[in-house]
Amino acid sequence: MDNRNGERDKMTRHYWMGGNRSYEQDRFFEQHLDKSLWQKADGPEQWDACWYTGMPDPEYFSQVGPGRKINHIPGNAALTVKSRLYRSLMELRERVQRQDKGSGHLTDRLAFVPRIFSMPEDYHDFQEAALENPGKRWILKPKNAARGKGIRLVDDPADVPMDSSWMVQEYLENPHTMHGRKYVLRLYVLVSSVSPFRVYLYHQGFAKLASAPYDEDNANNPYSYLTNPDVNALNLDAEIPVEFVDFDRYRVWLREQGHDDEALFARIEDMVALTCLAALEPMRERSRVVGADTRGCYELMGIDCLIDESLKPWILECNLSPSLEVCAGPDSGGDIEEGIKGALVADMVEMLGLNRPVGNEADGSMVERLVRETQAETASSGGFRNLIPGKDPSAYLPFMALPRLSDWVVAQALSDRPLKQPRFERWVAEETFSEDLVYLYDTRLGHLSSLNETASLIWLMATEGAGPDDIAAALVDAALKSTPTAPDAWTIRNDVWNTLADWINNRFLVQSEGETAERAAPESSRASSSEASATISMVLSCGRFRARFFTDSAPLVSRIENLLEPMAVADESGMDSLPRLEVVRDTPGFTLILDGQVIRSRLPLSAVAPALASCLATHAAGHDDIAIDAGLLAGSDQDSPMFMVSHTEPSLRDALTLALAAQWRVEYDRGALLQAADEYRVAGLGLPLQDTAREGLFVPARAGLTGNLGRVPAVLVPTENPLQNKSGVQAMAVNETLRHLISSCCGEDGRPLDTDGFTRLAGWLEGRDRYLVDMNNLEAAAAALSGRCFEKAPQKESGSL
Repeated sequence: MDNRNGERDKMTRHYWMGGNRSYEQDRFFEQHLDKSLWQKADGPEQWDACWYTGMPDPEYFSQVGPGRKINHIPGNAALTVKSRLYRSLMELRERVQRQDKGSGHLTDRLAFVPRIFSMPEDYHDFQEAALENPGKRWILKPKNAARGKGIRLVDDPADVPMDSSWMVQEYLENPHTMHGRKYVLRLYVLVSSVSPFRVYLYHQGFAKLASAPYDEDNANNPYSYLTNPDVNALNLDAEIPVEFVDFDRYRVWLREQGHDDEALFARIEDMVALTCLAALEPMRERSRVVGADTRGCYELMGIDCLIDESLKPWILECNLSPSLEVCAGPDSGGDIEEGIKGALVADMVEMLGLNRPVGNEADGSMVERLVRETQAETASSGGFRNLIPGKDPSAYLPFMALPRLSDWVVAQALSDRPLKQPRFERWVAEETFSEDLVYLYDTRLGHLSSLNETASLIWLMATEGAGPDDIAAALVDAALKSTPTAPDAWTIRNDVWNTLADWINNRFLVQSEGETAERAAPESSRASSSEASATISMVLSCGRFRARFFTDSAPLVSRIENLLEPMAVADESGMDSLPRLEVVRDTPGFTLILDGQVIRSRLPLSAVAPALASCLATHAAGHDDIAIDAGLLAGSDQDSPMFMVSHTEPSLRDALTLALAAQWRVEYDRGALLQAADEYRVAGLGLPLQDTAREGLFVPARAGLTGNLGRVPAVLVPTENPLQNKSGVQAMAVNETLRHLISSCCGEDGRPLDTDGFTRLAGWLEGRDRYLVDMNNLEAAAAALSGRCFEKAPQKESGSL
């Protein structure tokens, strides 16, 4: 797009119309441009105003600005694509519900959209919903079609297509009817500015009537349940197939029926404002990505809403480039339809200032300019009613992820009372500190990000209860003391608001309804509505390591609670300051976290127990200790010897430990700590053992061995290779045993053994018997080992046994 002003007539401005053009769609826009100021462009290369039917390519937005406007906003698909509309409103509802903390005073206002299932990702959810609600009807819609094309009621939920071009919407039963016919209200909504956000609803619109009487039992008649004029125009049996009733006549009729039309339209206005707010951040972000100056973008949409028999409005869809064609005949509202649509476009052109010279934006401060622009626009809005910022500019600020500075200063200037700055609380972020910097951990995704010095200060002040302008004032004061020139206070202020907004969009923070920010549990550690509430909070002891363990996932609690019991500390007094070890629900799977540091992420449920055991084992050793991830066997007698079993062979793991425990009827454990203060005895760690007979399942260690010291007369190494020795056992050299055992050993903080540790382990092995055990001949091996080891065990108290 070439916008070189030197090659253009400086007095005459150019307009261009493109996209899915039609005379009916273009004519009102062209008619209402002042011909003394505007000339039609020869092509898309030169224009000051573009009227585009449909969505233009991103390059159209590269040159827009205050003097060069286009009738679309990047990111409008968050509203105008049917499946995206539902998702946008659900995301807004989720965030507002988090702010509500169960009070519902904000969330309840968002209950105006029927449930939507987007194919193919929601196919199984839809089938479950259909099964649970056998009497409910559903309507099938193409995601990107218009004018009623492809819409039909679902006969059999099993036949719903899974193709990505389709969606299924909950069918709203019991609609309000006019003269016995179902109707939908067509509303005309204008978003004139993204920053600051300004939304208008046109005072006129239409009730679009179906062409056949509404009949709950006549589901096969599209003229009974569909109100689209393109569909009803095909009803040859109808006296008036397409009928539009303007809002003036509709409101009179409502009053005649004894209804409060003012109350209904107040609810409609609130619904429209909240719907547009659901797309605010997607529009801002997409505009940033394509490089659009949003001062040159606006969006006129057609919103359809259904009124149910209780006179509650429901939003059905938002239409991009709403039809400006006159659909009804002269006797069924066509003349009124043409007058309303023409006046709608005329008022829009006037309000946007397309027939006025581009003003000098440099006059006054930034705040003065923003307020002046907003006031001038609303003063010339004609039949458009301003919803945002509206009569009460503070009313919709809580529904914004965070007002940007432009929203805030306009709301402050137009409000009849002082506004309280937003306050914040953590949502899915936890912070850790290193020197003067803050590191943020995303509890959903397991990502750790670092903040620079300024961002760290913003984060700390925000989470301690400071508002954005308070934070900005502190930064300006600091800059005044450290720089010789006066800082740009507006830029600093704007950066603070934008930084906080980015964190809220990432769900690190959320606006708080309270006066001060409250500590909030991470989203991923809170039970979802579909999951039963269950928690574990216990102190675990594994060797030298102590930690408070926490999780609140019911399936996980069921799976691991008994595995942790051998390591659980009964008396937790004086242990409040222990490290926090937690498993949080994530997307996808689970994340294992130790004191804010991610140990493992994206874990399936079956992998949590081994990951947790590995974490505990690698932290079990203290200074000069040696932790060995191996099996232990011992009799119930306190003086009974222990036997260590290597399990480094992945296919065998704890098979030999459990098999010998069954043969000998003795206690078993996993994990051993060779303590620095005791050269010969080891302590059991109490880690769970993998039951190789049942893949993926674990069994708890026997509590009698956990933490208790015992002598080890022999180390056993299983093998799947048959031994020639009929006894099932074969002596091993120290070096060969080391080769099997060393990968399971670690020192303090999970570090590999240093030279001293390696030498100590080798010396310790020299004093043990060492046997290779044939897994194919376990009965003979068990008998041979029992005779060799249990009889030798009491012979020595220390040194080699």
